[in-house]
Amino acid sequence: MIVRFETISINNITTSKSAFGEQSVTETLWFKTRAKVHEINSSSDEKTNYREYSDMVELHVNYSPNMRTISSETSNYSITYESKSWRIEDTKVTDDRQHVVLTCYRNDPQTAV
Repeated sequence: MIVRFETISINNITTSKSAFGEQSVTETLWFKTRAKVHEINSSSDEKTNYREYSDMVELHVNYSPNMRTISSETSNYSITYESKSWRIEDTKVTDDRQHVVLTCYRNDPQTAV
């Protein structure tokens, strides 16, 4: 397994609705940091009429008050890594509070088979 340090961006996610009821999601940069990238997995899942691609990445980030905030409300934040937006699926804080493990996913748009 190759482990490397990469620069990532932590983004705030804001959802809003237009007057017509259309929902939009806005990502705004909160801060940049460095993380250890541990695993990158690619998978493909074929549904009835669609093929869904999923990528997973595990990021190890030093523990800080900002990481504690992200751990408690993961749905309000996203990660920009390799110029792509990743959503946080799970967070784990180590027992000694040295670092936080973020498991992130990215789904490509669904394409008809």
